[in-house]
Parts: sequence; structure tokens; C-alpha cells
Amino acid sequence: MRSPRIPGRRDAASPQTPKGFNPGDPVEVVPDEAGLHGAHFAAVVVGPSAKPRGYTVEYDSLLESEGSDRPLREALPARSLRPRPPPPPAPASEAPPAEHAAVDALIDDAWWLGVALARAGAPSKVRVCFPETREVMEFDAADVRPHLEWVDGEWRSPDNMIPKTMPYAKGMQIEVSKLEDNSVVAWSPAVVAKTIWKNNLLVDYTLSKCYGTTLSEEIVDVKHVRPCPPQASEISFCINDEVEAFQGDCWWLGVITNVLPEFKYTFKSTHLGTEVEVNQKFLRLRYDWVGDQWEQESKNVPKAKFTQGVKVEVCSDDEGFRGAWFEATVVKAVGSKFLVEYATLKADDGTKPLKESVEARHIRPCPPDIPATDGFKLLDEVDAFCNDAWWVGVVSKVLGEKRCTVYFRPWKEEMEFEHAQLRLHCDWMGGRWMRASPALEM
Repeated sequence: MRSPRIPGRRDAASPQTPKGFNPGDPVEVVPDEAGLHGAHFAAVVVGPSAKPRGYTVEYDSLLESEGSDRPLREALPARSLRPRPPPPPAPASEAPPAEHAAVDALIDDAWWLGVALARAGAPSKVRVCFPETREVMEFDAADVRPHLEWVDGEWRSPDNMIPKTMPYAKGMQIEVSKLEDNSVVAWSPAVVAKTIWKNNLLVDYTLSKCYGTTLSEEIVDVKHVRPCPPQASEISFCINDEVEAFQGDCWWLGVITNVLPEFKYTFKSTHLGTEVEVNQKFLRLRYDWVGDQWEQESKNVPKAKFTQGVKVEVCSDDEGFRGAWFEATVVKAVGSKFLVEYATLKADDGTKPLKESVEARHIRPCPPDIPATDGFKLLDEVDAFCNDAWWVGVVSKVLGEKRCTVYFRPWKEEMEFEHAQLRLHCDWMGGRWMRASPALEM
């Protein structure tokens, strides 16, 4: 737990007294600054202040400076003050707080907001976790009190308050940050086991115990949590792509340093600085959860260069040909368009390959050759070569080692194909090839 810094001294002014507190009133100061969230410092009101408009207080325990014996005085806005809460009833001092109850624990002359844990050890001790810093500490029972909120001029227990809308619900799959020196180095998959007042979650790591920790569950502030990021089941990566690699049951941040055969890559961990060989299926592009939306961190997306002689595929907006991709070769660039020569389509004379000028939005590189090493499976999304083009469909029946039935949604029709006429379907999105997940609805 970070020790509170000693605020700089501010001289009190003498304006009119705002309504609320009078000189001599005992109060608690609730700082609104990083590192001090959840802290409550005992003080006494000295009088009103003008800048900021509020009060000058004298702290019970904080001193003007190190080595001084004079209590610190500080001018604060009225919103930073609240009355001192009433002492808990006598029986409560003997009974431990309920598990996961909001409590205040006395540390470094301040009461800090935390969450009580199940009792372990001596009966006179209370274990408290602090979800924002993710620390767990043990306290004497006398140094722990029930947390109360000062709302509309009265004290309220969090148990009796309607919580604000929580973005994460019980049972939701999420990812929890793994920190080193306050920096995120990896993300661990988890499940929300319980929501806890007011911004805290009990997360369950049972499905994935992160490397370097023996925790099966933890209470964390929502700032350490994010939804599961978007990802395709397969994607072609490039050197210097910012990615996350799944190792030791965590997604570790790093970059691609080399592209290897058979859909393997060299991954360099940002945290460790070491390089390892990783299979494509254990990699994903890095996305950051910012402002309740995903932002792709890696901007290393090479633009496809359609120069003379490059093999490409071309689509058409013409009725009856939508969704089909025709193999072609780029002849030359013509302004903002490209002159292509088709591999299978013929000109009007029926002898020469058809040449046509097409817009850039209708052209894409040839997709990667993804081997179906175990054959095609039911519900695999595939491209089937038919009528001189590749058409997207879904495997509806596996007829043997070399034949499949493919279902085409637009026409609600099925056709049989040899495996040689099929390929696993990929989409050209944002300058990358992405393969859709299987088990699509037919």
C-alpha cells in the first residue's frame, strides 16, 4: 500500500463560511488524486477558505514537514470533506466482517477502503484486500471498521445502496491484467465469479492459471479487467506486428520478429526480451481496450502492391456473380484502376483470355494456401471452384476422404466437390488475410 504523500501547505483565507461545517468539527478528508483514492484522513475544521472555496482543516496525524511537530493545515474544497463516521456498535468489534464486505483499514494514519476476506489465522486478525493495488494485508481487528458512505446528509452502508451499472456480469468471460512494475505484461483468461461493491470483481482463474501465480481467484478493480478481445481463428502475421502470444496460460505482449514455414513465427516477449517459436493458432493481433472500445495497436499493415505480373483475384458486382472470385494476372495500372487478364474467362472470340479494367476495390491478392491436413470437416467455411470462379460455401456433408457436399447460402443449394476443388475460406480485411472460425450456421 502506497504511503500517502504529505500535501504542500496552503494558507487559509477568511471568506464567508459555507454551509456545512463549523470550526472545531471533526471531519475526514477524502483526497481526489491518483495514489490516494480510497483514503480517509482524520482532521478538524479550522475555518472557511476562499481558494479553493471550502475549508481549512488541521490533520490529526499529518505534520507540516518531516521533523516538524506542527500539525499540517490545508485549504480544501468542500467536496473533499465529510463528517467522521459513527463508531461501529460494540458487538461488531468482536465479530469479524462478512466475507467480501466493504471495510476501511487503518494504514499510515489513514483509513483505506478495501474488501474483507475469509478469516484465516488468529481470531483477532482480519485479512483485507485492496482491489486497486491488488494487495492483501492482515490487520488487528481494532484497525478495521465497516465502510460507510456519506450520501445526501446521512450514513449509508454499501449493503443498502443500489450499485451503479456494472459492465461485467457473473459468468462473463474476461481477461485480467498481469502486472510487473505497474505495467501490463500479459492478460490472463478468467470468469467473473461475483460482482462486489462498488467497482470490484471476484474473478476465477480455474480455467487458466497464469504463469507465476498460484491464485485460483482474486478480487480486482475493474480497471484491471477487460472483455475478451476480438480475434480470427487464423491470420497471416508480418514482421514487427504487435501481437499477444498464448504461453503459460496467459496472453503475453510482444512482436513478431520472423516469419517461418508451416504457419509458425518467431515471437519476442516485451517483458522478457526472449524469442520463441510460436504456432499461428497461439498468436493474435494486439488490441487495447480504450474508452469501452477496442483499438488495434499494431499499425504494421503492408499495402498490397498490384504490379505487372502479380497474380490476383477479382470480384464483380454484376447480378449472378456476387461473391465469386476469378483468378487473374495484373497487366498494368490504368489510373486508379487495373487492367487484368483472367485465367479462365475468355474474350468474345472464345480463344483469347479476357482482359478487363477493374477498380481497386474489386481486386485482392491470392489467398494463402492453407493445407487441410486432416481433410475438410463438417461446417468448415470453404471456397469451391465452380463455373470458372471460387464461390464461398459451407461443408454440409463429408462423403469420404476425397469428396464433400458444399452448401451455398445465397441459393440454398448443395453441390458435391472433390477436395482438389476446395480450399479453406479466408477474408481479405484491413490488408490481412483472416480465416473465419468454423461451426458457422447453415
